[in-house]
This record gives sequence, C-alpha cells and structure tokens, in this order.
Amino acid sequence: MTSNVNLIDVSGQLEERVSVLGAALATWVARDDSKPQPEVRRAASTAMDEIDDTLADLHRARSALMDEMRDADDANAARVDAMLAERSR
Repeated sequence: MTSNVNLIDVSGQLEERVSVLGAALATWVARDDSKPQPEVRRAASTAMDEIDDTLADLHRARSALMDEMRDADDANAARVDAMLAERSR
C-alpha cells in the first residue's frame, strides 16, 4: 500500500514553509500598534496560512510514513516466514 507522497519532497516543503512562517511571525512580533501597518496584518495572515499548510503537510507525511512502515513490516514478516518455512523442511 505504497503512498503517492514523496517524503523527501514533503521535507523540503516543510523547510520552506517554516522559513516563511518564521519571517511572517518576526514581522508580526515587531509590529507597532500605535500606527497602521497593513503589511504586518498581511504577515499575520501569511503566518496562519503557513501554519495550516504545514499541518496539512505533516498529516500527509505521517500517513505516508505509516504506509511505508506497514509495507516494510509486512516485507520483513514475509522474510521471517520464508526463513522459518525453509528451516522446518
């Protein structure tokens, strides 16, 4: 049951998202509430979008990893079964 998700690609996407998130959060944290700063509000929205997209990426990666782990465990169990069957002959 191999997934269509490439974990290396997801890893790269996560790195990019976290970078954008960090910059957006830094802009938000450095805001000056005494004056209008629409770019700061946009940065907050960007941060929220990146958080949402990062969570979605993480869920996809988790699902893909679970599928790959299950496939690897199944393959390992088949190898063990074959070895045991060979020994019992």
